[in-house]
Amino acid sequence: MITGRNKDIIIRGGENISAKEVEELIGSHPKVDQVAVVGMPDPILGERVCAFLKPRGNETITFEEIISFLKEKKTSVLYLPERIEIIDEIPLTNVGKVDKKRLKQWIAEKLIQEGKMKTDG
Repeated sequence: MITGRNKDIIIRGGENISAKEVEELIGSHPKVDQVAVVGMPDPILGERVCAFLKPRGNETITFEEIISFLKEKKTSVLYLPERIEIIDEIPLTNVGKVDKKRLKQWIAEKLIQEGKMKTDG
């Protein structure tokens, strides 16, 4: 299942990346049940591609598997996720749409905790 809005754009170093296109590519992997792609903050490039994945059934999937799969499909290097988070469920808003705002906030907080991003101030 592919989830998300049609107009989601990730701006990475001035290049526009369609989150929907990346979701469709990753979503075609046989081990992926659900996927949501967001821009994670980056102090140099503005944003980088982060994919949240819910594996199908009891499958396990790795970052390397996804990257290899996308490269086999001749995916542009710009569209390759730089981070993948495996989650149990893709969060939804009250109206049933993917809550990308929540995912962006979650990854930003995680980057701060990991020391990969500074807090404002």
